[in-house]
Amino acid sequence: MKELNTIGHSIYEIEDFIKLLQNNNINTIVDVRSTPYSKFASQYNREALKEYLKQNAICYIYMGDTLGARYEDKDLLFDNGKVNFKKVQETKNFQDGILRLERGIEKGYNISLMCSEKEAFDCHRFGLISEFLSKISIHVNHIYSDKIVSQKELEKKLLKKYDKFLPSADLFNPDVTEELQLALAYQMRNEDIAYNAITNEGDD
Repeated sequence: MKELNTIGHSIYEIEDFIKLLQNNNINTIVDVRSTPYSKFASQYNREALKEYLKQNAICYIYMGDTLGARYEDKDLLFDNGKVNFKKVQETKNFQDGILRLERGIEKGYNISLMCSEKEAFDCHRFGLISEFLSKISIHVNHIYSDKIVSQKELEKKLLKKYDKFLPSADLFNPDVTEELQLALAYQMRNEDIAYNAITNEGDD
């Protein structure tokens, strides 16, 4: 089974972050932040982080240019200016990034995607990247300081959060499947957290 992890650096002390990676046998960090710098935790600025990781024999790869979530192209936005994850997933740029991850997994690297949000559920690493990886049979786990949560577990949370907005199978809607409900719930999460190219707010 192909596997991959994700983590949010939040404001962890760098020593605690490194230990968390080591405890989960991570030897490669793939930075998926569109802007690889932190206003609140300078230890996670690209150059500093790369050096900290190198000192601990962990490889750093920047891929925010292919797997980030900040876009200005109107063809990739909803009418309200928010980034449309489905359209992003269809781009060659995004798919090239996914292919690079697959090749890394095949070569035996223990990879964790990294973004700034501590909670994967609030981040594009869940709703954009991991959603796509799951569809191509890559098992995704999300690393927290005290637990590991699978993509499947977060999908249950997703369905529960948007339950009252989702159609249900009944006499008048016999074709409603859990797959359809999940797709609709992902879209709702997308619209809730996505970067807005007009207001410059949201996950990037």
